[in-house]
Amino acid sequence: MMIETLRAAVQAAAASKKAALITVVQSSGSTPAKPGFKMLLTEDGYLAGTVGGGALEQLALEVARRVIETGRSELVALREEDGGLAQIGMACQGGIELFVEYLSPGPKLYIYGAGHVGIALAEAAAFAGFSVILVDDRPELASPDRAPFARETHACDMVEFAANATGGPDTYVAIVTRGHAFDEQVLKQVLHQDPLPHYIGMMGSAHKVNTCVDHLRSEGFSEELIERVHAPIGLPIGGDTPREIAISIVAEMIACRYERDIGKVRELWRTEGRPKGGP
Repeated sequence: MMIETLRAAVQAAAASKKAALITVVQSSGSTPAKPGFKMLLTEDGYLAGTVGGGALEQLALEVARRVIETGRSELVALREEDGGLAQIGMACQGGIELFVEYLSPGPKLYIYGAGHVGIALAEAAAFAGFSVILVDDRPELASPDRAPFARETHACDMVEFAANATGGPDTYVAIVTRGHAFDEQVLKQVLHQDPLPHYIGMMGSAHKVNTCVDHLRSEGFSEELIERVHAPIGLPIGGDTPREIAISIVAEMIACRYERDIGKVRELWRTEGRPKGGP
């Protein structure tokens, strides 16, 4: 049973599906499962293995769904001294601890804009382990031949694509289109995604970013939402070529992925701004 569950976890990862792996890490007294029992739930509802059935399994699945949504692993402890499994209405009087582990399919990066910076970013991000989706309304730019390192390329309306895309804890967005109007329209759609992407970055000078922020406020976007946007995008490393800008963006995304405090460097970037990087 454990081998089948682990095999299902490997298959979920190969299919880029989010999942939660539930493992019994400790038990005492009378319980329906012992340490080592495993169960897997994928984002599309596929279930493998068991941790004992009944109310315990239902609790485990509730936590697993939450873990898949938030991207944060959790420990569930029903200790014997606190009432154990009787707390959830089971006849068993023993205690049990479950570790519900988030299994990430890996970070996915949506790049809006396939100009010089967009292409450089796609290459750098793919090298850093991001699965890249490149979007532009110019077919001659958003093509697999021009961006072989992207998992997907889409030559379509960027605003419409953003309106139909999904966010989540493994999703990153870089808005580096050819103009301010496109950037702002795409950003508005991204900020409507539920759940939001883990990272949202937008290219532009400090003046352009401030203008965009004013527009967002006037249209009712909350300060909390606006603060989620990394703009101007990237860390202030000093370079201004497309590849240097791409490296600064990837560095910021990695810092965000590992929850580093980048508030101070973001504030510096707001003050200094950054040059535009291409069409």
